[in-house]
Amino acid sequence: MRIIDRLAQYLAYKKITAYAFERTCQVANGYLKKQLKGKGSIGSDILLRIYHNYLDLDFVWLLTGNGEMLRQYDENGNLLGDQRPHYSKDEMIQLMNTRIMLLETALADKEKIIVMLEDRLPKL
Repeated sequence: MRIIDRLAQYLAYKKITAYAFERTCQVANGYLKKQLKGKGSIGSDILLRIYHNYLDLDFVWLLTGNGEMLRQYDENGNLLGDQRPHYSKDEMIQLMNTRIMLLETALADKEKIIVMLEDRLPKL
């Protein structure tokens, strides 16, 4: 499952519309639908906006699928216990390699777009 799929799962669970999410995170209309169709990847700036706006969303779960979707708080609003999963060295390497692959794919897509735009320049 991709990050965007887990985000959609969270939004559905919380009954947050795509429109409300896009407004809260200050992204363009249709951003979520485009991401779900696989026509892009979520950038770090958007991930930071999600992190700051959806405080009950467990970010480890969002990024990796490990752990619980929601963070647990007590009645005073304090985070309960150490909810961070503990990863072995091999698990951390695997997680980082997965992230590197995602970033390389995004970079390759952007390079293709640049080439396409450069090809169009002489025609203008």
